[in-house]
Amino acid sequence: MRLITAIIRPAKLDTVHRALAAFGATGLTATEIFAATLWNRHLEVYRGAVMVADTVARIRIEVLVETPDCQDLAELLHRVCATGRGGDDTFELWVTSVDTVIRIRSGEHSV
Repeated sequence: MRLITAIIRPAKLDTVHRALAAFGATGLTATEIFAATLWNRHLEVYRGAVMVADTVARIRIEVLVETPDCQDLAELLHRVCATGRGGDDTFELWVTSVDTVIRIRSGEHSV
């Protein structure tokens, strides 16, 4: 099995969820994060101190998928999430091998 992790724009979450459902992926974990960026740096005043604001809101999604479907799903996520605009430098996608998965409810092991 493989774990596909992607950092996407929040506006793309619904589109990604629909694309995964159409692909047949049964589950998705989404976490709100803040990503550091170089293209959107600006100054802000916080409690009287001037600070450089260089983070943007993003969503980190994780999808567990069978190995044969991994490449197709990674390419699908890239097509759905890439906008061709500035800020795509915070779009990341990586694949990790998963040795064992244990379903908590039933104790079932997957290798």
